[in-house]
Amino acid sequence: MNTYIKISFTILILSKIWGSTPIEYTLAVTGGYDDNVLRFSQNEINEAVQDIGIMGGSSTFDSFITRFSLYGTKSFIYSRSHSIDIKVLYSSSNYRNTPEKKYWSGGFDVLYKWGSYKNIKYSLRHLDQFYLRHYVNKDISNEQLEPCLFTDRNQSLLLSQRISKHSWMNVGAGYLQRYYAKPFIEFDLDIFYYKAKLNYKIKKTGTISLQLNYGRAVNESHFLPERPSSFNRSYETVEWYAPIKVNKQVPFFREIGLSTRFEKRVYDAEDPNDPLHAGRSHLDSKYDIWFKKNITEIVDLTLSARYRTRQTDSEYDWVKDLKSFEQIQFWLTLKWDMIYDNY
Repeated sequence: MNTYIKISFTILILSKIWGSTPIEYTLAVTGGYDDNVLRFSQNEINEAVQDIGIMGGSSTFDSFITRFSLYGTKSFIYSRSHSIDIKVLYSSSNYRNTPEKKYWSGGFDVLYKWGSYKNIKYSLRHLDQFYLRHYVNKDISNEQLEPCLFTDRNQSLLLSQRISKHSWMNVGAGYLQRYYAKPFIEFDLDIFYYKAKLNYKIKKTGTISLQLNYGRAVNESHFLPERPSSFNRSYETVEWYAPIKVNKQVPFFREIGLSTRFEKRVYDAEDPNDPLHAGRSHLDSKYDIWFKKNITEIVDLTLSARYRTRQTDSEYDWVKDLKSFEQIQFWLTLKWDMIYDNY
């Protein structure tokens, strides 16, 4: 966290030295609800009634969530069409009924523009100590449960280019380091991914987009003698994402949106001694809807909901039952847009 605070202050200091544009701030407060915080399958929900230990510190399967976010943006304008935008962001999340699921995330973007829908963006994101749930630590026992947490560091480069008057595309690549806290470091992953998105603006209606992501997750930390287990958790993933935004002639709301996201993940594992991963794949589906409303000139409200389902395919029925789940989330976000300008 200290690294991102230092970066933020450095950017703010430099913004005072360079350029005569204001600094734009956004403060966001979010309240949410998740009906399956630990992503339990139906069998695990039934099992938890008999063995409360698998819930860790959670008092219920669901939880209310609070999140506070702060964004800061500074533009350095060189000409009518050329500029550099720097954005810094930070958020803190807390799950009321799951004390282990308290984490922060942050990062920054650097965006160079040379025209309408013509830009290149570098992004760095950090997700700190994200709690999944308690798992059995099989290095020392078949019963002892330990909290499983991971930290993400995600870097990406994205290029945007106009295709026609009403369409533009985004193409990019990234590198995600997903490293787990002890004792689950054998699950560490280095994920390389690529994405391409086609956007089309519908006259007097809004926009529709189609995005394709491909990723390759490499699990190096399972090799002996570093771990007592040599199971390989590497996988390939393909994801389709299709959002629709209606922001023209919408009664009451500023924007209404719908999106679908389908991720197909296939694991490399073929070891019969690792039935949990061998020959396993899953289809993760997410359906989102949102409504945006301007309350005042500087305050806006967003209501959103998500239904998520994961269907697992395996030779073993118990793996299918264990790794398949459903989840529903609701979110309400209030944003205040502010400007600091003393030039």
